[in-house]
Amino acid sequence: MPKVLVFDDIATAAVDYLKAHDVEVISNRQLADADFLAHADADAVILMMHPMTDKLFSQMPNLKIVARYGVGYDNVNLSDATAHGVAVTNTPGANATAVAETAVMHMLMGGRYFYQQRQGITDTTVPSGTGQEVSNKTVGIIGFGAIGQKIDELLTGFHVDVLAYARHDRPVKNGRMATLSEIYAQSDFVVLALPATPDTQNMIDATVFKQMKNSAVLVNIARGAVVDEAALILALKTGEIAGAGLDVVTVEPIDEKNELLTLPNVFVTPHVAAKSVEAFDAVGLAAAEDVVRVLRGEKPKFQVNE
Repeated sequence: MPKVLVFDDIATAAVDYLKAHDVEVISNRQLADADFLAHADADAVILMMHPMTDKLFSQMPNLKIVARYGVGYDNVNLSDATAHGVAVTNTPGANATAVAETAVMHMLMGGRYFYQQRQGITDTTVPSGTGQEVSNKTVGIIGFGAIGQKIDELLTGFHVDVLAYARHDRPVKNGRMATLSEIYAQSDFVVLALPATPDTQNMIDATVFKQMKNSAVLVNIARGAVVDEAALILALKTGEIAGAGLDVVTVEPIDEKNELLTLPNVFVTPHVAAKSVEAFDAVGLAAAEDVVRVLRGEKPKFQVNE
């Protein structure tokens, strides 16, 4: 019977699916290399955030697939996986609604300073400015896959003008495709919904902040690596942009001493955009389905390496 290593607290739907297809399910915390090597004979791994590189691939000779529990797969070295004949998959679209809802929430929180106003109830030293509405604004969405398109859809009732950027043109429900320069210069809200890759590393940097409106709000529900964090902090402190709503930062989990947590025009959540009951089940089932496909000798549906 093939064996799959999953993480503690994985969705029951995923475990049930695997067991129904005669797969042995082993679970642990997946916090250290030792957690993986304790089951070095595993045929598959359903992975959360622990890095997987040659060090693990070379010591897990039976491994056929690493199924990322989510959309991002920057914690898996794809070339190492390919060299060892291991398929790497993700679950595009399965958590799109949860992440898109979080993006809209961050637009509201980052734009209106609601969190700071709540803090002001019990701490009168906390400054709380008067923010701007989302309605009738221009919203730039960088990354227009399943999540970006869902954000566009959810914003319909706000009567916004959406400027979307992606590698390929797609229909935009509330606007049109645009260049990055247009998005930076024209947007009241810039929403990041693109993956972290070598090409997108620190793409939102000091040069970009200088192109943005002083009244603009940056929302990042993608990956912290996409933003030059030092440049962002400076832009927020000097008023180069008005605010930010961040679900991700450069180093996670976020350190309580991170300066972003002290700024009066920032709202931060601890990388929870994809955490909903519905998304957790959908992502788990999608990952489990690709595991079963590979263990049957079939091609996975959502493979991201060659």
